[in-house]
Amino acid sequence: MKARLFLLPLLLLPACKEETAALPAPVPITAETAGHYCQMGLLEHEGPKGQAHLEGLPAPLFFAQVRDLLAYLRMPEQSHAVAVAYVQDMTGASWTEPGAWIRADRAVYVLGAGLRGGMGAAELVPFATGEAADAFARDHGGEVRGFDAIAAADVLAPEDPAPDIARAGTDMRRRLDVLAGRAAN
Repeated sequence: MKARLFLLPLLLLPACKEETAALPAPVPITAETAGHYCQMGLLEHEGPKGQAHLEGLPAPLFFAQVRDLLAYLRMPEQSHAVAVAYVQDMTGASWTEPGAWIRADRAVYVLGAGLRGGMGAAELVPFATGEAADAFARDHGGEVRGFDAIAAADVLAPEDPAPDIARAGTDMRRRLDVLAGRAAN
């Protein structure tokens, strides 16, 4: 009986390896890589990025910021199941040169540090370890959370725009009013 119990973990080990080996690897960002939502070149944006590999599709969807990837993962109307998602580890990295790709579901995030991602929204800053996230939060503020503790409202709820975006919104309103004949040039 003891011999059979000893063999059971060994029989399960190949199944674990196959599942991990079947996941698509992260794809490097190139000059041609565009964000899924904005369709802009990702190298034009600062901060960490994200990518989602969908079952049945040959290339991942890229996101200009981590918040956008996490929002995408929480939207119920997706057409394909997500095989794996990756974010860039900010441990020892800079906002202009984010770090290596890590699995989004294994990352630890800092929310509320006051940093803006590539599209100007408040960014969730990913780290490979809780220790790195804690150190970042001590230096920059914010709250440390694991992937499962990030609520849909953290990434889907509207937020106050950054000051430069708020000014652009006012300018856009003025331009629309001019076009509609409601205001003078």
